[in-house]
Amino acid sequence: MEIQTENRNYPLKRPQNHKPPVPRSTLKLPKSVDHIYTLYIGVQCHEKGTSDASKLQTSIQEWLDEDDGRPTAVDTFRVTHGFDLADSKVWVAYWTAADGFTKKLRSLDLAKRWRELGDDKRSVGLWCEHFFTPIERLETNYSSLLHQPGISQVPGSEFPGHDLTAYWGAGRDRIPASSYDRFEKPTEAQYPASAPKGVGQHLTGNNYDNMCHIRSGQWWTQCDQEEREAYENDLQKKLMGGMRYLWDNPEETGTLGLRILQNLDESGTPIRETCGAGFFRNWADLERWSSRHPSHLAIFNGAMSHAKRFGAEKKLMTWHEVSILKAGEAKFEYVNCDPQTGVIRWVPLKAERLSM
Repeated sequence: MEIQTENRNYPLKRPQNHKPPVPRSTLKLPKSVDHIYTLYIGVQCHEKGTSDASKLQTSIQEWLDEDDGRPTAVDTFRVTHGFDLADSKVWVAYWTAADGFTKKLRSLDLAKRWRELGDDKRSVGLWCEHFFTPIERLETNYSSLLHQPGISQVPGSEFPGHDLTAYWGAGRDRIPASSYDRFEKPTEAQYPASAPKGVGQHLTGNNYDNMCHIRSGQWWTQCDQEEREAYENDLQKKLMGGMRYLWDNPEETGTLGLRILQNLDESGTPIRETCGAGFFRNWADLERWSSRHPSHLAIFNGAMSHAKRFGAEKKLMTWHEVSILKAGEAKFEYVNCDPQTGVIRWVPLKAERLSM
């Protein structure tokens, strides 16, 4: 869906005669695609040094590999930081058709997979967070086209350049629905009075109106030594500084369930690619942090400096995809999970006791 630049209810925030200092591209999905369906699944181990989680990891991988309802694209990770247990294995899968997505979900049954572990299940947690996004409420941005991450793997996609970048409010402008929707903060966006225990519980729930999800990635596989060291010793540290601020101030920033994920190759080996992925209370919360807080200004200025230093030879690619979700478009499920996992502390969830 193309972004409407004229005859909008709410005008673009783009300054007059704006010219971006660096080129950027966006994702144009095939005309047949009107929604993106996204599923995150994670397996965590509560006790270090045990291998109980490996059975579930194998089960989930085999389930994803089945032909029936196979996703369009799958990425695999390990959690390194954030609202989860470090070293948890995570998958994100994407579909472009509702029938394949719903068919696959029906066969997932997290609680059954957990119970089938027998005595091993006590030290293992299993969770999923899934949502569907109308393309008019989807926003993407890519600093280059050297790599196709996330939903950009959808066959038949195009990547037109754009000038809705490098000014405050550009992200909102890139959401097609922003021409008629302000994505107001919902009155029901309240935190639970007390957080569930998580372990020993089966927790389920869904999102309130205009909650947003972001996956923001960094790929530096093709960087030479000079650029790799420049990224890892400078910009990456600024990025993590911004993430720490979000984790340390979740109520102020609206950070609900943000993880840093290390991408893995097909053999399970870490590669030079990471992403931050998680939910936020509202798009306005992200805008406030990104436009005003020193931790994000350091990231933004660092990225501009990196681009200027390496110019046309730059191989570092940064990108993101954002979904603005209407009430009920996201669902959360946690089986025997640590209480710091995902949105457990931040979204009202129904709790059922598990038989341990």
